[in-house]
Amino acid sequence: MIFVTVGTEFPFDRLIRAMDDWAADNPQDPVIAQIGTGAYEPRHMTWHRRMGRAAFAESVTAAELIVAHAGIGSLVTAGEYGKPVVLLPRRARFGEQRNDHQLDTAARLGGRPGIRVAETEAELGACIAAARAGGGVEAMGKIAPAPFLARLRDFVTR
Repeated sequence: MIFVTVGTEFPFDRLIRAMDDWAADNPQDPVIAQIGTGAYEPRHMTWHRRMGRAAFAESVTAAELIVAHAGIGSLVTAGEYGKPVVLLPRRARFGEQRNDHQLDTAARLGGRPGIRVAETEAELGACIAAARAGGGVEAMGKIAPAPFLARLRDFVTR
């Protein structure tokens, strides 16, 4: 199963629409998505606007792969669960974010073990295939101190 998450701040219809198209072309692969407040409602994957912590954790645990915006919370989650992640950064020019900081995050972290970056929606399929062939993200606890992770987790989940 592939789990898609857009975070909690802004809608990200571009990612949800692209993954819905991917799900239509790959019906053998179940996809569950947390879509937030976006206007687009998927037709080819299971979706929820919001998910409680338990349901979110259950979906991440069951997922083979996470597809997400390039938000730090999504990266921390992938690292904590050792899941490979495909990132599609939000872009300010599409009104998906206030600025392009997610492009910077993706540029800095893309290419690390288990992290793939799709520059465009058209690249998602190839990135998903590459992520499936590769391994998971390095356990976040190996690359960041526990107190920092606790503060970051508290901030992200408020």
